[in-house]
Amino acid sequence: MKEGLKLLRKKPKNFMDCVEYARMRFEKLFNHDTRQLLHVYPLDAKTKDGNLFWSLPKRAPVPIDFDKDNMLHCTFVTSMACLRATIFFEPIPSDAPRSGDFRKTVGEMASGFKPDPFVPDDAKTKEIQASVQKEGAEDEEEKKEGEDKEEGETDVNEVEKLKAEFLAIYHQLNDGAKQPIGGSEWIQKNLIKSEEFEKDNDANFHIDFMYSMGNCRASCYGLEPMDWITVKLKAGRIVPALATTTAAVSGMQTLELVKLLKGCKKEDMRNIFLNLAVPIMQAGEPGNVAKEKLLEGVEVTLWDRWEVKDAKTMTLQGLIKHIEETYVGLEVRDVMKDGTPIFFHAIMSAPGKEQERKKVLETTLKKLADSEAEDAYVDLAITCVRKDDEAAQILQGVPPVRIFF
Repeated sequence: MKEGLKLLRKKPKNFMDCVEYARMRFEKLFNHDTRQLLHVYPLDAKTKDGNLFWSLPKRAPVPIDFDKDNMLHCTFVTSMACLRATIFFEPIPSDAPRSGDFRKTVGEMASGFKPDPFVPDDAKTKEIQASVQKEGAEDEEEKKEGEDKEEGETDVNEVEKLKAEFLAIYHQLNDGAKQPIGGSEWIQKNLIKSEEFEKDNDANFHIDFMYSMGNCRASCYGLEPMDWITVKLKAGRIVPALATTTAAVSGMQTLELVKLLKGCKKEDMRNIFLNLAVPIMQAGEPGNVAKEKLLEGVEVTLWDRWEVKDAKTMTLQGLIKHIEETYVGLEVRDVMKDGTPIFFHAIMSAPGKEQERKKVLETTLKKLADSEAEDAYVDLAITCVRKDDEAAQILQGVPPVRIFF
């Protein structure tokens, strides 16, 4: 509950709050934390043996001050602010948030926030000293027992206070919402969401954040910076894969593609099982693709796709008629796009739905599919039954339908 409240208390109200948060994190990570470390162990600090504490391989860090003209600093606050805005569903005020101009703008905004001056923290001093000195196992055990004891002695009144504060914030959010909210589903969709690391989508700020954060930390310790693409390669751990399994599989796939281009027969193709750890490689002739019989004379495979041309003005009723006339004996039931029903037979056939059913059937596919003006086609999924089937059993294996506008 404490962690949840910590997030709710700091929930941004706009993008400027996200920029302020990123600016304060920059100050903490690359300035205050470094000053705290140097406060505990100054440059002239010595070990018990009389040697300088800051001697290789340990490097003495140097605090860095935020500079709005430093593109690395601007990239850090921009990527962190955009990530936080994404997590809390706050709009980002730019169509090109990864552009240099927007980063400079955010850097200018961030420079307007003045962090509190550094003040040494005695608690953190003890933490750092304990970490460096690596206290004995006995002391660690005593510390752990103390923590366990403290964990067990939770104040009931404190829990009630936290509950009351949580509900107060929750109701405040409810009052500001356009519709009443409730349950974890709303919280997940409208209040906060998690970000799963994805290295291949450059627009999600993940690699930008890692690149800027890593290089800012490197500058504290006088280390060589790393360029953006190298960060992406290392963060995704794709260098070892490129040199081993991926390279082998890519080569084998290319050989099969060459066979396709040459028009080779199926018996010349190969399915290959590869395990570099053993190592073993087994090659075999691929089997025939499985066929599904929909009607007498109509067989389909998982590679099939039905296509409808010149459907810019075609209505849903026109599509259903086209399918049923092309594949006589089939009856179209449901039509979906990306798993969302466009036409649901069971609902539209209910009493009182006649007018709504008529309206949907007479609407164009382009409008129903919510397609953009420049879209050349849309992929739909349909379910069908046999007209002579009294049980109206949904047929398996009906191919997707591509509608060309």
